[in-house]
Amino acid sequence: MNRKMRVFLALIIFLVAMPNIGYSIEEPSYRALIIGNGGYGDEDELLGPVNDINKMENALKHNYFGTNNIPFARIVKKQDLNKASILGSIRETFRDAKEEDISYFYFSGHGSYDSYTNTSYIMGIDGYGLSVHELERELRKIPGKVVVILDSCNSGGFINKGYNIMARNEPSKEDYIEQYNQSIIDAFSQKKRRGYLIGDKYKVITAASKNEYSYEIYFEDGWNWGGEFTRAFVKGNGYNGEFLADANYDDNVTLEEIYYFTSNNVIESNVQVYPMNDSFIIGSKWEEEPLRNTIDWDTFYNIPLDKAWNIRFNMDLDDDSWRDRIYILDYNNHKFPTEVGKNQSEENIYIKPLINYDSNSKYSIVIRENISSKKGKKLKDRVIATFYTEEGEIYYEKLSLDTVLNGHFHGYPYPSIEIAFENFFGYPTWEYFYSTDNYHVVEFNGMASRDGVLGNITIQFTVDVEEESFIVNYVDFNGEVLSRYEFDGLLGAVYDNYFNIRSNKDLKNIFSDKDDSPLLDNYIEK
Repeated sequence: MNRKMRVFLALIIFLVAMPNIGYSIEEPSYRALIIGNGGYGDEDELLGPVNDINKMENALKHNYFGTNNIPFARIVKKQDLNKASILGSIRETFRDAKEEDISYFYFSGHGSYDSYTNTSYIMGIDGYGLSVHELERELRKIPGKVVVILDSCNSGGFINKGYNIMARNEPSKEDYIEQYNQSIIDAFSQKKRRGYLIGDKYKVITAASKNEYSYEIYFEDGWNWGGEFTRAFVKGNGYNGEFLADANYDDNVTLEEIYYFTSNNVIESNVQVYPMNDSFIIGSKWEEEPLRNTIDWDTFYNIPLDKAWNIRFNMDLDDDSWRDRIYILDYNNHKFPTEVGKNQSEENIYIKPLINYDSNSKYSIVIRENISSKKGKKLKDRVIATFYTEEGEIYYEKLSLDTVLNGHFHGYPYPSIEIAFENFFGYPTWEYFYSTDNYHVVEFNGMASRDGVLGNITIQFTVDVEEESFIVNYVDFNGEVLSRYEFDGLLGAVYDNYFNIRSNKDLKNIFSDKDDSPLLDNYIEK
């Protein structure tokens, strides 16, 4: 009996036999190794790399290349590697690369430069540097193109690019001509033999010149600690689905475009690139194909913000045909971050969100044509199921609490507010409410002593749920409103006690008669 293949979401899809099609040109596979080294210890510790690699992973997951929207087949994220582990991770991540493939290597961490030998290094956390020549020797073994992105001091030395102290950060016409000519010269000069990352194989962008530092910065807009260059790079090339470096709006970001975007958005160092004036596509936005032969199956309402879906086929699926062909689009038609996999049965596919959906928003589950069964039956039509999420007060409560409890004050990057406060105050409580003035508010209450007398501290945080940031708008001790000067003293006592458990918890020294500091008295009614 000639069975047709069906799918249940509560939806049914029919598949029919279709002829196999051969392709003479292999599509490239994209792989990425992203490394963040921060744990150097003591004064060399870096706070940004762990955030950098998470942001870079987010950006790369929003990149889809070519007419078939090819995603990264593999993104390997590593933290705090020594020199040997960096080399080992390169070999492991790109072990099965082919000549048509594209391989990305990203590093955030310390770098150094030996002016005597004109050699730049990226540093393992063991203090041993991986030189440009050693890195090039390892990357040279990878078939295909290699994209190198370095956020470290002196990283321009990996392409032998220095910095003219008279130049501006934004490249001038003269800079552009000089660097372009130099990239032509480098490609044919003896420098190629010395192991720099130059030549047709490499596309390279670095945070700084070989003779200058790059910088990590605490960004007060909720970004937290991170490399200034990495922030500019990911914002230009895919972070949260945005491609701000796409200057000509063709849904692709070239090496030239990302160079100019980062150069204009990095203030503290001078971004370098090899080669100049290069149209190689380093990033690409998802392009939804025109919907032909589409079944609009059903619409679902009031869906929970963490809803996972199970899709059941009536035949065992081919192991590869369903991958990247089942996904969720958000209300901007961007691919939503999900995990897709098989359940225990060969007929069942699950798709679950990696982050919560937005409340009161429209999403679409897309099941694309040409998914195959093991018997060769193929899905003829594309299926779309639409769902709308529930109203979001509970969602905003969780988001607001997470923003504050896991947040940090400027000047106190560690630990989180929750850990620091609950270490210092007695009987701590956190409460979310949505005010009559349309504010999302988190109110903290906890016990502390002043001159040996216990009292209650109340702190109100107003949360910007769009930016996932907050401000402190009100603080009092037993009803006595604190000034901004006194609140700074309170924070000093809280964080000092976390790192020095023997410090005095009494708050008498934070209170002041000074009247030159505004009060934190913008109390919000529940």
